[in-house]
Amino acid sequence: MRTTTTLSRLTRWLMAGCFLIGLLGLHARSADLPDFRGLPAAETRVSRMLVKLARSIEGQREMGVEGTNSVWIDGLLRGLDAEWSTNRPTVEVEQHPWMARQETRLAEAIGARLGEPALRRLRQLELQAQGGRALLREEVAEFLALDAGQRLKVEALAAQTDRIADLAAQTAKAGSPDAALFASWQRWRAAEDGSALRILNPGQAARWREALGRKMDTTRFQRMNPMAPEFPAGALWVDGKATSMAALRGKVVLVHFYAFQCHNCQANFRTYNRWQKTLRDQGVEMVGIQTPETEAERDAARVTEAAHQCEFGFPVMLDLDNQAWKAWGNSVWPTIYIVDQRGYVRTWWVGELYWQGARGDQSVEGWVRRLLAEAKTTPP
Repeated sequence: MRTTTTLSRLTRWLMAGCFLIGLLGLHARSADLPDFRGLPAAETRVSRMLVKLARSIEGQREMGVEGTNSVWIDGLLRGLDAEWSTNRPTVEVEQHPWMARQETRLAEAIGARLGEPALRRLRQLELQAQGGRALLREEVAEFLALDAGQRLKVEALAAQTDRIADLAAQTAKAGSPDAALFASWQRWRAAEDGSALRILNPGQAARWREALGRKMDTTRFQRMNPMAPEFPAGALWVDGKATSMAALRGKVVLVHFYAFQCHNCQANFRTYNRWQKTLRDQGVEMVGIQTPETEAERDAARVTEAAHQCEFGFPVMLDLDNQAWKAWGNSVWPTIYIVDQRGYVRTWWVGELYWQGARGDQSVEGWVRRLLAEAKTTPP
């Protein structure tokens, strides 16, 4: 497996988690929600969930998105996610200023198009997803009238969890991940939401239950990854067989990045050809993107010849200037992205499908079956 960079993903933003406060309540009236000002760009302790929730099947259903509004929100998210993809290799805490701007744009657009009730429900889901960490938000603390002592306790809870998270991240970056530290973080993080709830007095707890609205397990929400970026305009395609994500809407799309001299990539080629033959009639399309690492892989003629030798029957883009690689935020050859019928990236497989006994083919095929079945029950 070849990579352009190795960036630790065990940073504080991953450690924030998205656990729920186990509270029940009724739909809140607008007067019973905090006066949302948005998380400050410098706030890195609270997970930024608004865009993820707006992408999700459940989030859109809760907002009442259907019909022409489904097309509208896909377009809105595609514009936001085009910038996200190029930021993907960086650690999330460094993205927070950009993410704050994206959340503002999203909230304004949803309020204007779908109305205040839809935005209010999305905000309720955001608070649920942020769990106890939501109490760190200034507008939430003011809404609940937390006193100085309560604020200090909330800060201390988060600080203790983050200290352990930082230690775990440091050991991972040093190349020697500490399983005991990671397990310790998991225990602290799992207990944090309940501990934060106990800081509230009965009146505050009742108000918080009402503010959260109908309880949903946001950890089970589907489709929280970004929209797939469009293929670069003007790119070369083997034998001129160009395609686009827009043209493939309604299909499950398997996009694989490869380099034809990469041995790890070559180990997957036979499976790609099998998928092309067995899955296409079910509504699945393959697309190859050949992004070069060596000079030979930058030679369009050699890339084309190799694609012919491999008997690729699917469209293959020559990403000679790495535009697609950057747009997708890719970092490893090979990587396979699974894109659903509306153009959302649902998951990806990095590396050889069969590396050290792995069965990546079964994982990908399981996702294909899932998405084909999902399309029968989820509005387009």
